[in-house]
Amino acid sequence: MAVKQNGVLATFTPTVSKYTNLAVDPAHPSNLLTATEWNMYTCPAATLTSGKLIVSNNTGGALNIDVGIVEQTEVIQLDALASQPNNPTTGASYANYGGFSFSSGPSGYTTSIVMEGSSPTGSFQVGETVTWTNLNLNPTTVSAIVHRWDSVNNKLWLRNMDKPTGLEVTADTTVTGSTSGATLSAGPSYAGTGGTRGWAGNVRFYDSLNGRIYFQNQEFKNNLDYSLLYDAISNPNENREELNNNLNRSQGRVYREVETTQTRYAAAGNTTPATEFISTNGVECLISGVTKIQAEQYIVQDKSVADNDIFELNGIVLGTYQSLYVKSTGAVTFTLIGFEEAAEIPSS
Repeated sequence: MAVKQNGVLATFTPTVSKYTNLAVDPAHPSNLLTATEWNMYTCPAATLTSGKLIVSNNTGGALNIDVGIVEQTEVIQLDALASQPNNPTTGASYANYGGFSFSSGPSGYTTSIVMEGSSPTGSFQVGETVTWTNLNLNPTTVSAIVHRWDSVNNKLWLRNMDKPTGLEVTADTTVTGSTSGATLSAGPSYAGTGGTRGWAGNVRFYDSLNGRIYFQNQEFKNNLDYSLLYDAISNPNENREELNNNLNRSQGRVYREVETTQTRYAAAGNTTPATEFISTNGVECLISGVTKIQAEQYIVQDKSVADNDIFELNGIVLGTYQSLYVKSTGAVTFTLIGFEEAAEIPSS
């Protein structure tokens, strides 16, 4: 197999390493944030990665670390079935969340971004691009892809929105489908209309037993751009460097993590309702919690690393879109050293 990258594949220092996102307040002193936990490296498509994780502590005191191998940016916990406003199992006793459906993989999207509009014309097509004007932004044109069109309730569910605050409109605007020509309007002249600053991405796995969505957030970037996962043609999501430039691969960090509430913009006043993701079978699912990792995904948990000490974790092997997750409450330094090799993808 051909070597794609070698040497230092990624670095991360909790509470020190910076990241940002397009919704950060521009008035923030540096427009940068810090994290205590991070997917510091993700194995690219058609790739096998093997390596060693080195943890160095020079903080002046002992610190605990967590390390895991994950396949998601977040694990989204659905609220109890009895609390779901659109529970498809109403009237019966169910032991799990099998009444909800979430497809996984390249076309398995879900989203909590929704525009509630008025005066629709035509019918939007799933997968088409829609555009509208938001005078609060520069440039003023916003685009997204239709995930679902609920013509009964005039709800347009969107993904791949290029600006997370795109639906924060203060003047009347009209969303137009590029293929269908369908339209939907919102703004001060249309009572009850509004739109959310939600999240969208791919579903890696849906755990129908426990009601958990293993979510690949489109607004996450480490060495891969998660908005472009599963692009097998041009593969623009991979920061591959002919000069083996670890800095370019591991320091362009972007993240806007899912929260249990989200902002809903409306002319009558902004609100923060509970976050709901739309299922494949059209059910609006209320969520109750968000974590980065589940218990079975840890390979090291609460490991104490003494001051002026080094901890080495050998034998790490990652397959396509598996990530190395690290966490600490202090500024220990995580360094992944290893090889990426081109791997054969089984044919279907």
